[in-house]
Amino acid sequence: MNHFGNLVEKVQKMMNIELLKKIDPQLAECLALETARQEDNLEMIASESVQPTMTLELAGSIFNNKTAVGNPAKQRLKGSQYVAQLEVLSAERACQVFGADHAIMTTYSSSVANYCAYAACLNLGDHVLSMDPSAGAHQTHGGGKNISSRLYSFRYFGLNKDTLLVDYDEAERITKEFKPKLIVVGSAAYSRDLDYKRLADIAHNNGALLMADIAHFTGLIAAGLSPNPVPYADIVTASTTKTMCGPHSGFIMCKKELADIIDNSVYPGVVASLHVQTIAAMTYALQYSQTPEFKDLMARILKNAKYFCDALQKRGFGILTGGTDCHMFVADLRPFGVDCERLADVMQDVGITVNTKAIPFDNHPTARGLRAGVTVLTQRGFGEKELDEVADLWLTLATKLDDAEAVAGVKAKVAELAKKFPLPN
Repeated sequence: MNHFGNLVEKVQKMMNIELLKKIDPQLAECLALETARQEDNLEMIASESVQPTMTLELAGSIFNNKTAVGNPAKQRLKGSQYVAQLEVLSAERACQVFGADHAIMTTYSSSVANYCAYAACLNLGDHVLSMDPSAGAHQTHGGGKNISSRLYSFRYFGLNKDTLLVDYDEAERITKEFKPKLIVVGSAAYSRDLDYKRLADIAHNNGALLMADIAHFTGLIAAGLSPNPVPYADIVTASTTKTMCGPHSGFIMCKKELADIIDNSVYPGVVASLHVQTIAAMTYALQYSQTPEFKDLMARILKNAKYFCDALQKRGFGILTGGTDCHMFVADLRPFGVDCERLADVMQDVGITVNTKAIPFDNHPTARGLRAGVTVLTQRGFGEKELDEVADLWLTLATKLDDAEAVAGVKAKVAELAKKFPLPN
């Protein structure tokens, strides 16, 4: 059987691909091609991870058949008693894992969780202070093209120009001047730990609430390897994707005094029919996050991320802030004078997936950084030896982008590594 046939056989373990090929060959082709892409590529998109088989199966479980509307104790549709039981179990696990007073698991993603949190504690036009999206925060934190910036009045704090670390003094100064009702912190590209205690002090000393978006760090926090904002923040939004290695969904945790307004904001405020099957998969992901296997994975991810940053720096790449405290980083390509968009495209062509990212305080018209992470590589079993090999491939592409033979050599090496270290599960 050829390579493509082996991949189709692997998909068959999850579903009846042969039947699908007969009744919907176009859809079957999409599924098989994506399976091949994931098998054959070195995935370094920082937002991605590989889910356990049990999570995938739960996301396709019989709960898909059930329509449920409302919060756990107030389900509107009959026959929802086991949905309510599932929601309570999931929320209890979230509270246990993170030490929260209250959790609600029914937001469809961490972005939706953010919108629900805003709606709970803000009125239209209220002042919000957030970390600047150009400094690594998420677009839902008041990004110029995001609906949040049209609903509320945002101002931003950013990074110290010399260190590229969060400028807490600036955050405090703007808070005193701007008097926000809410301060939002979190990162989609900033790779250093945040000082949640100081941010909480800034917020609470000035009459504001603190909201922490931990979407990227949920798994690392669950494993006890990244700072937990729950003791300090009034509201915490989280994702079960990314480092949690679970389904695409989000949830909200909050102080007990905010429980009712958060729940009412989720339903009937924003969310109607629940994705019950996803809540089931989330519930399993929370339990899995407390296993020795998961905690070991998170520790290896941290170790690998730090090692890979060092490996790139030894090869002449810049790394924003000089390193990382998490699974991801932003590489500065300015030392090579390379077109990052073209480089990212070529990397995709040879089987390494990353995304471009603008460098803070860089006025160049195009992004000159690459954001990447090592979660999936670590899940596949990569260690220091393999990471050195990947760093060499990055260097070859950054310095020999126009050398067809060198690029072909990188592609062959990627294929070799992917075959040697197959996707888990």
